[in-house]
Amino acid sequence: MAKKSAKSKNFPRVSKQTAGGITGAVLGGMVAGPVGAVAGGVAGALVGSSSAKGNEPVKRTVDKIRATFKNDKAPLAVADSRESSPTKKKATTKKAAPKKKPTKKKAKTSTRARAAATPKTKRTAKRKKKSS
Repeated sequence: MAKKSAKSKNFPRVSKQTAGGITGAVLGGMVAGPVGAVAGGVAGALVGSSSAKGNEPVKRTVDKIRATFKNDKAPLAVADSRESSPTKKKATTKKAAPKKKPTKKKAKTSTRARAAATPKTKRTAKRKKKSS
C-alpha cells in the first residue's frame, strides 16, 4: 500500500453532502446574510448529494453555460449589457414635452347657491310662473 502524504493525514474525511452544505452556507452567508446562509446550505447539500450519486451537477451546469455563450446571440447580449451598464451614462438630449396651461376647475355649487348667484328679478319671475 502506498504511503499517504502529510497533507491528506491532516484532513478528516467528510461526505460530499456535508462539504457542499458548509460551503453553500458560508458563501450564502457572505452574500445574503443569515437567510442566504440557510438557503446556501440547503442548496449546497443538494448539490453534494447529487454529486455523491455520480450525477456531476456542477459539470452539467458549466456545460450549459458554455453552450449558452457559444450561441451567436449571447455575445451580443453581453455587449449590449456592457453598453447600458449603470456605471457608464451616455449624455442624451430629450425634447421637453410642451407645457400645458393649467385649467381652472369650477367649484361645485348646490342649486341654492346657484340660485343665489342669479339676479333676484329672474328668480322672482320664475316663482311667479310656478305659482300661477
